[in-house]
Amino acid sequence: MSRTIVIVGAGFCGSVLAAQLLRRPPADPTEIILVERGTCMGRGVAYADHDVPYVLNVPAGRLSVDPKDPHQFLRFVRQSFADADPEDFMPRALYGDYLQDVLDQAERAAPPHVTLTRLFGEVTGVSRAAGDKPLSANFADRPAIAADRVVLALGNPRSAVHSWARGLSNHPAYIHDPWSIPNSFRAEHSVLIVGTGLTMVDVALALSLEGGRVPLVRAISRHGLLPRSQTIFRPTAVQGSGEFLLSSASSIRRVLSSGRALAREVERAGGDWREVVTFIRHLAPQLWQQLPERERQRFLRHAQSYWDVHRHRLPPRMAARIDHMRSSGRLKIYAGRIQQLVPEGDELRVMFRRRGARETESFAVNAVINATGPDYMIKRSTDPLVQSLRAQGLVTEDALNLGLRTGPNGACVSAEGVPSEHLYYLGPMLRADHWEATAAQELGKHAERLAGHLAGRG
Repeated sequence: MSRTIVIVGAGFCGSVLAAQLLRRPPADPTEIILVERGTCMGRGVAYADHDVPYVLNVPAGRLSVDPKDPHQFLRFVRQSFADADPEDFMPRALYGDYLQDVLDQAERAAPPHVTLTRLFGEVTGVSRAAGDKPLSANFADRPAIAADRVVLALGNPRSAVHSWARGLSNHPAYIHDPWSIPNSFRAEHSVLIVGTGLTMVDVALALSLEGGRVPLVRAISRHGLLPRSQTIFRPTAVQGSGEFLLSSASSIRRVLSSGRALAREVERAGGDWREVVTFIRHLAPQLWQQLPERERQRFLRHAQSYWDVHRHRLPPRMAARIDHMRSSGRLKIYAGRIQQLVPEGDELRVMFRRRGARETESFAVNAVINATGPDYMIKRSTDPLVQSLRAQGLVTEDALNLGLRTGPNGACVSAEGVPSEHLYYLGPMLRADHWEATAAQELGKHAERLAGHLAGRG
């Protein structure tokens, strides 16, 4: 009998997984059904085609989705930019073109017994079935699809609606989606961006482009930290098993101390601290799994913000533009917390407290843009599919609310603590068990392993 694999979501993870299955398919006749609720496959939110030329924060030479062909993306880039260098930072929309091309080529090269069906629609639930196939993917506006395996490749969840934004969803000055900024900002307008990470940088630079003309952009986060700049460094410069780091994994303080010592040693030898961050990044799943839960909590409470700004870095040109905006007074960064947003006509008054201060300050802005990043706490997800899966006990969250609990190969762990044989997850909420699970490099490896498992290769 023919097997059916339903992949829910056709962004990076879903498209790469489908391509892997088509390239190295199961031996049995198999239909791969790739379902996308948006309007375009192979892009997702991250690589959508915007009017603003958003730029990737990883150079072209390190963004191949095929671990066995590290320069695949670079060759694709050179079809449009013949002189592209492995260290060049390319437009995100071009990466979306690349993902579509990867999927198209894999489909064309697939053997006859494996087919790909692309389907636009929204899966609203997955339920256990009583027929020949164990699961059913359910839709609001079309018949259900019986499946042998279902893979949830849902992409990043939406940002949380924070306490200071409740009741403001319909206010004209509150923008919850940072990728839907209106073109109506003018020279007399002022903007507050909540969050100071990579998304804030994208939004701030978009607002500062010629034609945007916003003279003053403010940004606030708990620590007020900005991402560090990328450099040209050797990603494989630091070698070894990392045993000295893994042996310290009973304490996050010891892990950080060992990491800093290694960075100092590398820099004394003429290297770059980014080489150490890359080395630790590859060890992160093992470190995370060895850390006791209380130590994971300490990391999240005290060190995550510092890890994030060193791990998720800016292309040098973007970093230089942000530095120029700050030095010219066009971008002001605050370390603190928003207490309340008070509507004042079409504006919002921001009540906030600086880090370490007791008194509350305020200023009025024409717009507040939420750039706080994805909300991985699935118990408060508004996604009907996630709500349905959790209500049935087919998926469950981890103790620290970082994402979904998963077993080997991304098998979803049920409320009873049992990894499923039929329902899988692929995406950034793997961070619950692996921590580093948001970048193309890590997710590509997870996709390769899951494809091998689904195809019966391990």
